[in-house]
Amino acid sequence: MTATAKLDPEPFDDVRRPLPRASHAPGRIYSSPEIYALEKERIWMRDWLCVGRADELPEPGDYMTSRIAGEPIGLARDHAGELAAFANVCAHRGVEVARGKGNAETFSCPYHGWRYDLSGRLIGAPYMSEAEGFDPARCRLKPIRLDTWQGFMFVNFDDDCEPLADFLGAFADDFGFFDMGELAVAARLECDFDCNWKLVAENVMDNLHIAVVHPVTLGQGVKAEEIDFKLITRRGYSSFYTHEPRFNDHQPMFGEHMDSLADKPSNFAGAGFMAPNFQLFTYCDNVELSMHWPLDVDRTRHAVTLIFPRKFFDRPDFADKIRTYRDTETQTLGEDADMVRSLQQAMSVRAFVPGRMSHVEKPIHHWLNHYVERMFGTAQVDRSPT
Repeated sequence: MTATAKLDPEPFDDVRRPLPRASHAPGRIYSSPEIYALEKERIWMRDWLCVGRADELPEPGDYMTSRIAGEPIGLARDHAGELAAFANVCAHRGVEVARGKGNAETFSCPYHGWRYDLSGRLIGAPYMSEAEGFDPARCRLKPIRLDTWQGFMFVNFDDDCEPLADFLGAFADDFGFFDMGELAVAARLECDFDCNWKLVAENVMDNLHIAVVHPVTLGQGVKAEEIDFKLITRRGYSSFYTHEPRFNDHQPMFGEHMDSLADKPSNFAGAGFMAPNFQLFTYCDNVELSMHWPLDVDRTRHAVTLIFPRKFFDRPDFADKIRTYRDTETQTLGEDADMVRSLQQAMSVRAFVPGRMSHVEKPIHHWLNHYVERMFGTAQVDRSPT
């Protein structure tokens, strides 16, 4: 199978049926290296991908690095205060020029010492003076498109991609009443899951497992059957529902709301997803950002970012309360890790036959149909509701 092959949509007929008669997807989409390679070209190199918050790079010289489907990228705030994204690959021999995160005046390749400014422009190349036709202006780090929405940073590897505003569309409208610019990152947790990236995406939008897997950390105050979802095109969804605060005797942790939600009750909650990797969980006093990036067909990096109003940061109890959030999220991630590992193992088991979907799995059904259309084309199946 090549990266240009068109795959047969027929095995997905049961996924494509209306939800009352639909089943989950066949295991091979989660375990096939060939399909994983196609996903990189058809999804990860074409869609807008969330990579974090702009306030994680507050000062000139601040930078961070990441790797998405094998592609190393760098993000930096230059000395003019502008954000830039670039391929973290030296224009000489390909070594990564930025490592981890931190603050730097310039980037210097650790192999041969080529230097770049914070936007990726080559400013020093030792021993190249006798290279005929060598043009430093043509040897910069390849720029990657970057844009922001409500303080969230997105990148796109496709130079001809649609604008971020068009990509988000109704999602941005549904969450437009938030002023997430008043928020800042309090903590970011990352872990690697031993599973395909789609299992992470599905797990995050799976309300059925919350009461079973997370009875203490998340399950209290959530009734999966009462949560409805507004489906946004073929790409995502939004939902607003009630979820009692998890701490402080079911009251907001800091005793007050974020300013833009001052008129909402304490049990106000929302969730939204835009494929392939942008998931928000909103509460009266904070927002949780969930992101994931494929590392391999059966390995995924998952990040949870805890975002709070800036007005809370100067409180003397802020560090202790955030530690409580961190500890709870760390426990939640550990609970999920065991489940998604077992899911991944099942995807290659001969006895596994995809089971029927519940009506509560509406967002997963919606997302899988978007995925199947993108990857395999539209199957001709009976879509009647009976």
